[in-house]
Amino acid sequence: MREKLEKFLYRHLPHDEHLSDDEKYLFLISFLASTYAISMQFFVFVFHLFTGVLPLFFLYLGGFLIDILLFWLVRKYSYLQFGILLTTVVIVETLVSAIYIGTDNFIIVYLIVTLMMQIIIPYASSRVRALMVLALWGSMVALVMINHYLVPIRDIGDANATLAFFNIHLAFFGTIIQLTIGNVIWDLIRNINQEKLEESINQAHTDALTGLFNRRYADTFFNKLSTSHLDEEWCVAMVDIDDFKVLNDTHGHRVGDDVLRFLSDFIKSKLRKTDVVFRWGGEEFLIFLKDVNAAIAFRILDKLRGKLELEDIETHDKILKVTVTIGVCPLDISDIEQSIDTCDHLMYEGKAAGKNIVVM
Repeated sequence: MREKLEKFLYRHLPHDEHLSDDEKYLFLISFLASTYAISMQFFVFVFHLFTGVLPLFFLYLGGFLIDILLFWLVRKYSYLQFGILLTTVVIVETLVSAIYIGTDNFIIVYLIVTLMMQIIIPYASSRVRALMVLALWGSMVALVMINHYLVPIRDIGDANATLAFFNIHLAFFGTIIQLTIGNVIWDLIRNINQEKLEESINQAHTDALTGLFNRRYADTFFNKLSTSHLDEEWCVAMVDIDDFKVLNDTHGHRVGDDVLRFLSDFIKSKLRKTDVVFRWGGEEFLIFLKDVNAAIAFRILDKLRGKLELEDIETHDKILKVTVTIGVCPLDISDIEQSIDTCDHLMYEGKAAGKNIVVM
């Protein structure tokens, strides 16, 4: 039930980045208040239609239409008008109903539920809300006077018990909703903020073109390796695309970008989930292979190199062949930078030896 409510709230949450969390909270709780008011109004005007109390039917029908207007006010962030209009409608309907059909149907709960709204929903200044509370208090006193001095215009008989039953449940569920919904809204807002924060962190740590980790994330990853993976065996490899500058100069940077995207996807698809891949430079990729020694790492990477050599890369009506040169060595957890320099030198040895090779 809570999950469905959160999905409903999320669908109606304004995604205006300029709104503060307090403003988002105010919007959602005001939106729910107007939704609840409309649903209650609908039942009451239908009830009076079936009981034949046409004056009250038209009264609550008008209240129903006004409550629909509340939706528009909330969406326009006109919370002051929303709060005052909602309170005024409730007071008028309650007093007129009391005069017409009496007060022994617990009609006072309309005022009580609205009083709680004044306390819970910060739609206006404390002074304005205090005035609304005073008006509601005065209306409650007026109900006592009406009950004591006036005879109801219309006796609706047994239907009065039905209305009383509805009003009790209105008060019961209205109270529960108002006391709990605030926490649900705040939890939703906090979860959304956390997701945005994680997304922002991910964006800061990943390369926009390839989706791989970037060098900004390297320090964080190296610290994790140095502090929590001391007993694990890793190898590190530097991968460089052969003749990438020639490819860019010949076919253009858009083709070059497609090749980088293709290669990043290719590498990720051929490695394990426990392995970590960085886009290290323009056409360089840094790979950390977990739980393997240098000999196994060499076989894994040479197999990757061989499969890439056979691949056709289709881009912008061209079919290209791309090869890579790779340097690989065991990773020294205590000196990661030195290990990266070592595999980088090995990769350049492979370039000097003719490219499209893995050097260990």
